[in-house]
Amino acid sequence: MKVSLIIVTYNRPDALSLILKSIERQTALPDEVIIADDGSTSETAQLIANTKQSFPVPLLHVWHEDKGFRAAAVRNLAVKKCSGDYLIFSDGDLFFHPRFIFDLKKNASRGEALIGSRVFLSKRTTLKRIQNNKCHPVFTLLSNEIETNRINSVRLPILNKLYKPLKYSSNLRGGLLGIWKNDLERVNGWNEEFVGWGLEDTELVARLFNSGLLLRKIKFQAITYHLWHKTQSREQLSKNKQKLEKAISDKTVRCIKGLTVLQ
Repeated sequence: MKVSLIIVTYNRPDALSLILKSIERQTALPDEVIIADDGSTSETAQLIANTKQSFPVPLLHVWHEDKGFRAAAVRNLAVKKCSGDYLIFSDGDLFFHPRFIFDLKKNASRGEALIGSRVFLSKRTTLKRIQNNKCHPVFTLLSNEIETNRINSVRLPILNKLYKPLKYSSNLRGGLLGIWKNDLERVNGWNEEFVGWGLEDTELVARLFNSGLLLRKIKFQAITYHLWHKTQSREQLSKNKQKLEKAISDKTVRCIKGLTVLQ
């Protein structure tokens, strides 16, 4: 299979630099990386231009104008640009364990989507890593650099076999997701009616579930490390919650405004 890794970013070139370094260290590389840029300034474009010259796989950049938080829309732009048949979505505040791509590729199965989890690093660790421009490849269970979700730092792939497919829950998040492209196309991609921070990934998961796709947590492997940042504005959260609840109650599969605009 051909794997496209899609990373959403917005004006965090320092974090993006660490992410790209962690991709270069992967034991199994994706076939391409696409930076889905939600309206960053030219500093991000310059970083990508400089990095792509020596990057081990094609490094692509899609951008749209900054009109507030529109992560769903820019993810769709990246999907239209990508050439992979298996897509891995990640956020611009996560860098990867060296076996992240390897683990996702090994666990990819038809009829399933994989939902990842995060290890949250402390503010002090985040600032230190960014200042030194170094992505420590592995943080152990007892590392004092981990703030929360410590158990997610353990890589024991055999334990993942104990996890059964998930029932839908509004607590599920899909920002860190492995999915076959045709399964995403079946639900018309990300819902671009979601603007402002929050729940666009949960709504996607709801529609994937409604479509009959199995959802699985990929635990004790495909490890990611979350860089500390200030909390995003929540001013659109109540409106986004209403959209999510409607998708659940109506058992929506295809959103109206997604990869294509439905009539």
